[in-house]
Amino acid sequence: MFKPLRDKILELAIKGKLVPQLDSESAVEQIGPAPAKDEVPFVLPEKWKWVQAKCIGSWKSGATPRRDNAEFWENGTVPWLKTGEVSNGLVLATEEFVTEKAVKQARLRLNPKGSVLIAMYGTGTVGNIGVLGIPCTTNQACCACITDSNVVINWFLFYVLLAFRAFLIGKASGTTNLQNLSKDKIEKIWIPLPPLEEQRRIVAKLDDIMGNLERMDQAYTELSGPMAKHFKNLVLQQAISGQLVPQLDSEPVVEQIGPAPTKEEEPFALPKKWKWVRLGLLGSWKSGQTPKRTEQSYWVRGSINWLKTGELNDGVITFSEEKISQKAVEDLNIRVNPVDSVLIAMYGATVGKLGILSKPCATNQACCACIVDTKLLANWFLFYVLLAFRAELIGMAAGSAQSNLSKEKIESFWFPLPPIEEQRRIVARIEELFGDVDKLLEWQQFA
Repeated sequence: MFKPLRDKILELAIKGKLVPQLDSESAVEQIGPAPAKDEVPFVLPEKWKWVQAKCIGSWKSGATPRRDNAEFWENGTVPWLKTGEVSNGLVLATEEFVTEKAVKQARLRLNPKGSVLIAMYGTGTVGNIGVLGIPCTTNQACCACITDSNVVINWFLFYVLLAFRAFLIGKASGTTNLQNLSKDKIEKIWIPLPPLEEQRRIVAKLDDIMGNLERMDQAYTELSGPMAKHFKNLVLQQAISGQLVPQLDSEPVVEQIGPAPTKEEEPFALPKKWKWVRLGLLGSWKSGQTPKRTEQSYWVRGSINWLKTGELNDGVITFSEEKISQKAVEDLNIRVNPVDSVLIAMYGATVGKLGILSKPCATNQACCACIVDTKLLANWFLFYVLLAFRAELIGMAAGSAQSNLSKEKIESFWFPLPPIEEQRRIVARIEELFGDVDKLLEWQQFA
């Protein structure tokens, strides 16, 4: 989510625009040859210099000791790093270790803590940057720099390479699957070099900003992942208990439909104007059928939408994969449910799944459809209440290998019924809040 902001901050840092230059700090002396004007991407502050990477430290790639030589690997104690373990931050551990004998015979360099790493090739890892938090050797695809501390702060070099990461990847040659950056190309890169004290101030500022961005990113990810589901569940719980929108004096009390529940039967207390009503009294519930597949007249040139529970999507159902004929409907007394009917899967892997029809449709026997009494109930309010009570409904399902909710159990379910206008206000508020969360998820996807 915050990558563009990170990139912009890194750009300001390497151009000398993140912290002020101080008169008390001396200018950097040119180390090695100065670049030609067309060799550098931007103008530096007066006291800064462009310096090639080879002039600010000792760069060396590693190697992979022979796997068939047990003396190089068994009981190894020297950390050995692969490029897949370089992840644009501090490296504190490795998966594998080599022996002291492997270090000597394979000519591995034990890079000290604080060395700066760059992945030279590897699928998805080329251009990744790291800083060692432990002494470590590396494989041949990783190049490590032991920085000259009189010239450059290791974390400043890390941030510069991170800012130049796209440029570094662009310098890699080879195929898409195996790009190779090479040590020679790395050493020829021009590094913008400020005075040492300014480097320290830049690093301190970047550490502070990047730390805050990391915490913000983590919070955002939590909100758009598990927290988003938790938030939606909380909204639904408030909706079914009368806490999501205010009750209005202008709206009438709901009349009791059918017998009222006993106190033991009430799941929880409702607002004064609401009533507990058996769900079967608020609409017409009916399951469907699957016409015989061997009876061609039921399927050939069918024109009536026919839905399976696998097509329920906890939202508006806009299509069905199969169609049945008018003959099948008439012969088997299959109900064609009208637009806005509310559906629930009664058994199978999808038990408890919901849907609302956007066009007339028949269903299979595992799907129960409700044509709501619109004087009493808003179809979307029914949908959201069923969504809120999904766990309870699934818990009512009987059976072992295949749980079965049954039409009778659905119809006997106690339903919290507000005045019809309050239902509509609750639905509008739910959709507003759910829409905000969905936007957040969408932004996270494209961030």
